[in-house]
Amino acid sequence: MRALLWIVLAATAVWTGYWWLGASQIESGVKAWIAQQPPGVVRASAVNVQGIPNRFDLTVSDVVVGNPAQGVEISSPFVQVYAMAWKPWHVIAALPSGQVITLPDQKVTVASESIRASVQVHPSTTLALYELVGEAHGVKLTSDAGWTLGVESAIASTLEDATRAHSYRLGLKVAQIAPDPGFMQALAATDLPDLVEEVFLDADAVLTAALDRNAATSKPQLAALEISQTRVSWGALKFSAKGTLVAGSDGLAEGEIALRVEGWKRLPPILVALGLVKPDVAPTVERMLGIVAQQGGDLEVLQIKLICKDGRMVLGPLPLGPAPRMRDMGGA
Repeated sequence: MRALLWIVLAATAVWTGYWWLGASQIESGVKAWIAQQPPGVVRASAVNVQGIPNRFDLTVSDVVVGNPAQGVEISSPFVQVYAMAWKPWHVIAALPSGQVITLPDQKVTVASESIRASVQVHPSTTLALYELVGEAHGVKLTSDAGWTLGVESAIASTLEDATRAHSYRLGLKVAQIAPDPGFMQALAATDLPDLVEEVFLDADAVLTAALDRNAATSKPQLAALEISQTRVSWGALKFSAKGTLVAGSDGLAEGEIALRVEGWKRLPPILVALGLVKPDVAPTVERMLGIVAQQGGDLEVLQIKLICKDGRMVLGPLPLGPAPRMRDMGGA
């Protein structure tokens, strides 16, 4: 019996020592990382670790992350990161309500019921990403420029595809988006409801390098984007897309995305409300889209392709300008 007691005490002492060693390394490592950043990029008032004996609970208080040169900054009352002591390769992060996003022309306050993320890496020396899942509920953005945006729920995920190198499955689902009332007022002539029912994405991204602890050196870039399904449902306006884009030899996107829009006649008023099209140009845009819809055989459905080729991007017959850059070939 006495031997068993000594074994228990010894195991407890070893485990407690492991926890204190791990906690001190986490705390000192975070403080050192903050101190190593350029001036003004990352600030925090305090860093501490609790959770003995089974968890590492990291709290970083009064966090500010920004780019002083561009006048962009994000602040949060605190950031919390949790990990079980016996499984430190799986961490969960949480944010409180009350982040403030500072942009050159406005400040946006983020209120929420919950915002959290789960990150799992492979328990190896490279710490390669296995899965990343972020969730947000009851989010409302309020800008001092006079607009608001609400989201009932959102979930985004990245999952390693073990069947091919540097490939990741991407997922996104956003439900019940409430656009700014002023924006909806500009669409009063349409029959669009006050809520966007759903935004959904299922895609695969192929990168030039793995997302692991060496990413700062290897600098993974997008080599290919394969969209299996994308859809937006907003009342009678329904949008879907499918296709593949790859980085060409110059780093610019090549490929095509097939777009399908039901209820497309509601698009011109939306483009006007967003400031992308002038009101006097909207009738011309509608006529052009009508011609494209007529070619597809259904006047109520717009089927059109976004094509990137030879460094240019076109939407059906409409030239859009240079193709987007997927890779910086100077750093390849």
